[in-house]
Amino acid sequence: MRQLAVILAPTAPVPDRTYLVVEGWQDEDSLLSALAIFNAEGYHYMITAGGPNKRFLSPEHASYAEQAGAFMLEQGLDAEKLIVISAPESAQERTYLSAVMVREWLALNGTDLTQLNVHTSHVHARRTRSLYQKAFPDFKIGIYATVPDSFELHQWWQTSDGAKSVITELIGNVWVACCFHPGEPGSHYEKWAVEKSEQPSDPR
Repeated sequence: MRQLAVILAPTAPVPDRTYLVVEGWQDEDSLLSALAIFNAEGYHYMITAGGPNKRFLSPEHASYAEQAGAFMLEQGLDAEKLIVISAPESAQERTYLSAVMVREWLALNGTDLTQLNVHTSHVHARRTRSLYQKAFPDFKIGIYATVPDSFELHQWWQTSDGAKSVITELIGNVWVACCFHPGEPGSHYEKWAVEKSEQPSDPR
């Protein structure tokens, strides 16, 4: 139990350094961590991914992918190395839908990769890797987890922020393992989590 936060926050990247996928909803410290890894590890391209930005009524950027991309450019990332992949609104699991959009972009651009690394925020890492693995069944998915700045992974239960983060992610991981069943790759259900026959009919 004491190691629960460590288990939820693995850093285990795969060798390929073509693309680094960065979850765009992360805070600025985490995004700076992603940029440092990108530069230090010699990645060719960074992909910022994420859905609609709902933190603000009138956000400057429509999606977390765009917001993170703009931040990376402000921090000096070469624009030619940045790929912004926004996900639409959906009833589907948000991280999973972002992974699907990344997969579709890679397929459209003719990449022949079999490995992909993703960067995310500390205890969200295990769930992110699981969801990307579901979206990329033929890939080996690696993960980078930031170090939290508001609690210690080895003493997560000593702060309310640590306890809330770890318990929330534990529940999320259990749900993904037992209850999350995405549709077939490329299907309507995979993106929207609603069967076409279940959609309301046009009243006209």
